[in-house]
Amino acid sequence: MAKQSPNLAEFPVLGILSRGPLHGYDICRNLQEGIGSIWRLKKSQVYALLVRLEREGLVVHERVEQETLPAKKVFMLTVRGEDVFKKWLEEPVVHIRDIRLEFPAKLWFSRQSDPACERRLVERQLAVCRENLRGLENTKRSSRSQVESMAIDFRLAITKGVISWLEGLLEPYWSPSEALCNSTKTT
Repeated sequence: MAKQSPNLAEFPVLGILSRGPLHGYDICRNLQEGIGSIWRLKKSQVYALLVRLEREGLVVHERVEQETLPAKKVFMLTVRGEDVFKKWLEEPVVHIRDIRLEFPAKLWFSRQSDPACERRLVERQLAVCRENLRGLENTKRSSRSQVESMAIDFRLAITKGVISWLEGLLEPYWSPSEALCNSTKTT
């Protein structure tokens, strides 16, 4: 059986579980409280994702008996699930179109797990966006029609806006705490 391509919504679920074992309802509540304004996942989606993640070996569950209620499933990350989440968290978003949803989630989880070095994530993302900008500029030089050129101009404007936004995110890091991050962590 071929492995399914990852559903981006899996990563916030893995991220919540990276903080410790939780029941499905608590995962939903934590997602809502943490990134709910960015990434809305319905309870039915979360439960379906948990089934898929368990089938892929990224999470496991344990049945916990309750005195007056039916047993509940408490989910936890496997070592593989933890590795998959960490890899996702450290990698910049490749496509500009995914910045709106995926990058703020990565930023939030990065801040939760390693607030002193969240800057590295922003710097990596900035490097990818600058590379995308250079590629678009090269593509524009070889555009064959006015419509193609206009479409590339649109993408250039969005990319430049994202770069400006990311540069703004770095401004708070120009402080003495920056030296701590750079001296204690390496890329």
